[in-house]
Order: sequence, then C-alpha cells, then structure tokens
Amino acid sequence: MALKKIGIKTLIAAIQKKVEETGLRCYDYVEENTAAPFYFAEVIRQTPAHSKTMFRDVFTVWIHCIAEGDSSVGVSNLIENLQEVMTEDITLPEPFELVLQTDAGVQTIKTDETGEKHAVVAFEFMICYGFKIK
Repeated sequence: MALKKIGIKTLIAAIQKKVEETGLRCYDYVEENTAAPFYFAEVIRQTPAHSKTMFRDVFTVWIHCIAEGDSSVGVSNLIENLQEVMTEDITLPEPFELVLQTDAGVQTIKTDETGEKHAVVAFEFMICYGFKIK
C-alpha cells in the first residue's frame, strides 16, 4: 500500500489561511492589476527527508510581500506582520503532521516595474505523511 503525500494545493491552502490572519489576502495566483498590498505564496521545492521512523517531505515556500508604493516602510511592515503570524504553526488536515515550520528569512527586496516594493520571505515546512514499522 502506497502512502499518500500531501498535495501542494492542500499545503498552499493551509498557508493561505494562516497568512490571511494578517488581514490581507494571500493568493496562489495573481491576476494582472491586482491592487497592493497582498501576499502571494508559491512552493519552490519539495525534498524527501525520511527518518528511521517517519516518511516526510520538506517543502520550501516563498511568500511574496507586495507593498503599496515604493516606500520601504510598507514592505517592512508586510514582512514583520507575516513573520509574526507565521510564528504559529499552520494547521494541516488528517493524516498529515507538521513536524517543523521554519522561517528561512528574507530572500530579496526589490522594486517591481509597477513601482511597488516586493519582498520574498522563505519558509520551510517538514511534513510527515506516514510512519515506518517493522
């Protein structure tokens, strides 16, 4: 019997729910001309990280912080709010278990072509999807 791994849609939905506790929308797809400020989450990498007792994967997720205007204050506030809300674990459906949730820090801050400030904050989620038994 094969174990079912968590789907990317399920993971992103759990992240969106937690991020939206900041009071701003968190998208998995951004329409053109979406009004800032908002967050955008995307899975960058999925890596197996099995142990002696568990089947687990590590997901690297980039959460983009899109601020209104070109001021660094706006994007800094978005980063701080995001990092604050992500100090609490995301909630996953059964049978998946969140083993570890880590803030991997700000990856970049830049100004988009639209003139909006844009930061990327990385998070890593280690998720168990089954146990090994002898």
